[in-house]
Amino acid sequence: MVPTPLDLDFVAGQLRARRRMLQPEHVGLPRGRRRRTPGLRREEVAALCAMSPAYYGRLERHCGPRPSPITLARIARGLRFSDVERDRLFIAAGYDPARRSIGLTHLAPQWMHVLDRLADTPALAVDAVGGVLHQTAPAAALFGAAIDYAGWERSAYYRWFTSPRERNRHDVAEHSTIGAEIAAELRSAVHGEHVGPVADLVHLLLRRSGEFAELWRSPGPAVDPTRRCRIVHRELGVIELNRDVFCERNFRLVIYTPVAGSTIALELATVLGHHRFDAKAAPSRR
Repeated sequence: MVPTPLDLDFVAGQLRARRRMLQPEHVGLPRGRRRRTPGLRREEVAALCAMSPAYYGRLERHCGPRPSPITLARIARGLRFSDVERDRLFIAAGYDPARRSIGLTHLAPQWMHVLDRLADTPALAVDAVGGVLHQTAPAAALFGAAIDYAGWERSAYYRWFTSPRERNRHDVAEHSTIGAEIAAELRSAVHGEHVGPVADLVHLLLRRSGEFAELWRSPGPAVDPTRRCRIVHRELGVIELNRDVFCERNFRLVIYTPVAGSTIALELATVLGHHRFDAKAAPSRR
């Protein structure tokens, strides 16, 4: 079936069909003992797509407003749509599927499967401007939930140079290294596939951050994909981790593993982060 522009019935139908087709093990969820629902439950899909069950339910019934591009992108990743299926979803919602912006880069189902297998590890997929496309629960516990931001605030690169709070999670001794890494990442990405958003972010940071402007004028060495880092947790103090970066065509996969002596602290950080998230209902981001 080929969608026509602004066909929200098509969008709703695709969401219902994919939810019923997917099984818990396809998305890294336990099956449980009393599952009667064919496929996934709406609550499970909502969690995969980082939105409220009520809002997701309205999308399936086509009784709410048109979803935003960022919402559609999260749904396409959460429901493991292929590139072609994702583009059809965007066309049916009246959007240009080739649009380049923060958080709209698609992660193919095989990459989502990789992240599913890393569910107990801090891991995240990041686009060319530092927008988090997907993160595991331990990553959200350490660095904050990606859905808490909008606009340029979705870019961790932007927040690093414009929000003092962003640096509180990292040891002070590493601040200069992280700033230099961000500048190097943007420099290598400015001629790539996402040149428009990257150039926009660079120009914005040149105007708003003297530190970034200095780093941009004085190129440093290439980013080391593997290094030791020290994450500062609010309750547990410093957690020492190894960071590995794997570069793909349109995103970077960042994986953190504990060094000797940090495993228990990392497990506790994940538990604490989960409890804080459950303590209040997360608002839907449309």
